[in-house]
Amino acid sequence: MNNPNVMRAVGEAFEAHHITIRPGERMAATVARTLNISENEAERWLEALTDGATVEEANRRVGIVSHKENESLLNSVARFIGAALGSITPAAHPGR
Repeated sequence: MNNPNVMRAVGEAFEAHHITIRPGERMAATVARTLNISENEAERWLEALTDGATVEEANRRVGIVSHKENESLLNSVARFIGAALGSITPAAHPGR
């Protein structure tokens, strides 16, 4: 996952949530640290969002069961990636 637009979008989402990327840290490592998942899972999660998956689908692909404590961040990352790529996949909302 080396799409520069996606990397920039994720960085902007982190900045909006006051998450600091450590010097020399790869984006996937920052995502992994922030979401408490492995780097491999973080790369797959970002790849799913890049492919147009919703947050819920990306979570299912990597096995994130609950994201209540990070829901705002996850949705921001998805929105920033969608905006950067020119396509935003809305999150599924029960009852709509």
